[in-house]
Amino acid sequence: MIKEALNEFAAKTARTFEDRAATVGASDVGQCARKISWQKMEGDPEYQAARDPDFVEGWGAAVRGSTFETHFWLRALRARFKKKLHYAGKGQRTLVSGFLSATPDALLAQLPRDVLSPLGVPDIGPSSELVLECKTVDPRTKLDEPKPEHVLQAQVQLGLFRETTKHRPDYALLSYVNASFWDDVTEFPVHFDPGIYENAQARATAIMLSRTAEELRPEGWIAGGSECNYCPFTRACGRERHAVPNGEDFQVPSQLLAEFSDIAHDVKDLQRKAEVATSNLRGAQHELKERLRLHNLRRIAGDGFSITWSAVKGRPSYDIPAIREAAAAAGVDLTKFERTGEPSDRLEVRVNEPSRLDHVK
Repeated sequence: MIKEALNEFAAKTARTFEDRAATVGASDVGQCARKISWQKMEGDPEYQAARDPDFVEGWGAAVRGSTFETHFWLRALRARFKKKLHYAGKGQRTLVSGFLSATPDALLAQLPRDVLSPLGVPDIGPSSELVLECKTVDPRTKLDEPKPEHVLQAQVQLGLFRETTKHRPDYALLSYVNASFWDDVTEFPVHFDPGIYENAQARATAIMLSRTAEELRPEGWIAGGSECNYCPFTRACGRERHAVPNGEDFQVPSQLLAEFSDIAHDVKDLQRKAEVATSNLRGAQHELKERLRLHNLRRIAGDGFSITWSAVKGRPSYDIPAIREAAAAAGVDLTKFERTGEPSDRLEVRVNEPSRLDHVK
């Protein structure tokens, strides 16, 4: 009952921004290009992709962040910085350049140029300005460095401020607030890099000008699939990735054959490197465990590093053959409970000549 009430209230009070269908936002530009493209194409009768029928859009983290920002973070900054605080609260603005956009949390002006010296930045630059980005994080999150997607978001905000306003900030400040203990705050400065901003502009343009999402790489899947856990288009993406053409290798031009030969050798070389790297990693991990065992340690920390070795309980599993046998003896037809998964594919690459990998360390 309460859950339904919270879900309904969250949907009715969700934050809305200016129309983002025509741009890629700073918080999105670092995500999987194919996912972003499909999100932008929703509602297009020709190019839209169907969302996974079992996908549920979570709202908890977003509401947690906006609630903290509006009712505590913003009020605290107003109390301390007063008229030095700009582009915050009702003064927030969406900055747009081409196909790239951002809605920064705030900008501070007229600051001492050494304001970030405790964080290792002796001078924030002649503008004396600082872009602020507020984040709330799970208490279990370990933050040795800022998250790459947040750094890119900050770079885009810095670039858009410099390009579309009179402000010329050289630094942004990412603040991560422990969602359970608000007095636990970790801060990271981000220095503006024009090259990163230009790359983000080019990336946003490529995404928005692509004719179909299939033209873009499935970057979430390529990176290991963790981002796919939060993507509403995994089935559509999977069908595209697993679609196998019907053509064979007859009458392929020699130039095209040479190109495929180069790619095949690259694949085998990278596969070999991955196998060697995995072996080296396991060897190093074994040596580390042996050293910990030798000194009877399971946890150790020092300047800039920490090591924790802990036991992990086994996961429950099921003896499928035994279940089938028991079901048959009980007269239960298990075929009624069978489900066929999404189709997949298998790519097999062979090379007849020695690998071009001369040496692997």
